Amino acid sequence: MKKWLPPLLLSALLSALPLQTKAAPQPEHKPLPEFKYKTVQRQSSDPLTLQPPIKPGPDIPGANKWDRWAPLQVRVIDSTTQKPLADAEVVVAENGYRTKTDKNGLTPVFPAPVIRDPRFASDALARLHGQLTLLSYKNGYWDTVYYNVRMNEGTMTTPEMWMFQITPENRRIEPYVYFYPTHHLFTVNLAEQFRSKTQPGAGPESPQR
Repeated sequence: MKKWLPPLLLSALLSALPLQTKAAPQPEHKPLPEFKYKTVQRQSSDPLTLQPPIKPGPDIPGANKWDRWAPLQVRVIDSTTQKPLADAEVVVAENGYRTKTDKNGLTPVFPAPVIRDPRFASDALARLHGQLTLLSYKNGYWDTVYYNVRMNEGTMTTPEMWMFQITPENRRIEPYVYFYPTHHLFTVNLAEQFRSKTQPGAGPESPQR
């Protein structure tokens, strides 16, 4: 046997062995310190009555990044039992604020930024509201993502997030997605902004009207 064969055989044997690599530790996300925000009592039954301005406390990430804030309280519901879901984590994607639901499926009331879409910032065509992305997590349930949650200054926003239980039949589990609809007035203004006179379509200049 030639001298170079044993090292070659040993090299081939080692290359056939499975490599065990230690996975990088995942960062642990912990809820930020609790900070109580008072729920504002309306002085009028009129839904258009504005609430006093709310300012973020030290527990809210990005407190100095945005100048417009509004109160937000999220309710999480089990889609199977249709009952409130306790101990679900709710996260605001835009600033990473993380909180949990109580036995009634409700998060505490907290300030959330009112972020208007910068693509529509003109006076002629501006968003009537801000938009946020919410996520909810709970062991044994599908992750849930809620896009375009409308935020208005001086108004409490109370969206509901429905979570689905993971069953043995579920093979590929991806986040369950909701889309909050854009305000209909903005949609009307958007269509009017780019309508041509030669092709009025369904607008007010349509000859069918």
